[in-house]
Order: sequence, then C-alpha cells, then structure tokens
Amino acid sequence: MSLSLEKIKSLQKDFDINHSVGEKGFYVDIDESNIHELEHLIVCLVGEIGEFSNILKKVARGDSRLKEVKNLLDEELVDTFIYLVKISNQFNVNLEEGYLNKLEKNKKRFSGL
Repeated sequence: MSLSLEKIKSLQKDFDINHSVGEKGFYVDIDESNIHELEHLIVCLVGEIGEFSNILKKVARGDSRLKEVKNLLDEELVDTFIYLVKISNQFNVNLEEGYLNKLEKNKKRFSGL
C-alpha cells in the first residue's frame, strides 16, 4: 500500500484527535499559549532517536547483529516519523512545501561540489 504524506498526516491527526491518556488528549494545536506542548513533542522525538541510537550502538560494538535487530531499528525510526508528523500537524508545518523549498536551497548550496 502506498500513502501520500498528506494521507499519513490525516490518519495521524484523526488518531490523535480520537485518543487520550486520562484527561490529556493526543492532539492540541500549538501556539504561544501552550509552547510546552511543542517542547513535550520534541522531547518524545529525541527519545525515539535515542532508542534508535542505542540499538545501533549495540550493533556497532558487536553486542548484536544488524539482521537480528533490524526490525527494532525499523520500529524506532517509524516512531520518530510519527512524532515528526504529529509536530507538523499540531504546529501547522507544511512538510511537502518545506521539503521542496529546502531541496532547492540544497541544490544551490551543493551545486559547486
């Protein structure tokens, strides 16, 4: 199955709006009045990158083989992606437009290399 980024964002937003932990919902629009919500999402994002890094560290030092932990790495990377999608939804970031703009900047920046 192939999904567009727009569809992924929509699926995640629907999930977040309809789920909560206790009284705290999974979705809130972020603005000046609740910047702590963005901070929380960033901490979660960095935590997922940390989990990915820790598994990879164990492979690099020989405690595990990549093929044995590939599924764990995949899952942590997807968790990271989910938090990026959540942030883009709740902080109103257009990832597609931003990506294309950044790609053009990078093409210009690295064209002389």
